[in-house]
Amino acid sequence: MRNKAREAVYKLLFSNQFNDKFDDNFKLTIYSEEGLGDNDVVFADELLNSFTANEEAVNKIISDLSNGYNFDRIYSTDKCALQIAITEMTYLKDIPLIVSISEAMELVRKYSTKESPNFVNGILAEYKKQLEN
Repeated sequence: MRNKAREAVYKLLFSNQFNDKFDDNFKLTIYSEEGLGDNDVVFADELLNSFTANEEAVNKIISDLSNGYNFDRIYSTDKCALQIAITEMTYLKDIPLIVSISEAMELVRKYSTKESPNFVNGILAEYKKQLEN
């Protein structure tokens, strides 16, 4: 299921916040721990590659939407969920916007603070509104 693929990518992005770039062995270990099937691996790689290729643009969107909240001060857990959702919403056009938002909300509910869902949802709802106009 794609939610497991998203969670694997989330863990990889989170690890990148604190370590040098991960190698393929680490990526495959995370994929294995999440129990990803072949289709999930394809989706996870597509999502990860889309983010990596567009990291600067994705982070700028998050920064612009965070209403003066310094990008570097956003919780790492929230930042990773936002990066995944913004990447999906911008570059993976086959995913409904609401699904990307819902999946990001599940990640922050599982891994972040009680206040995080409001923050993340606010940013993603505003971005969805911009994309639909």
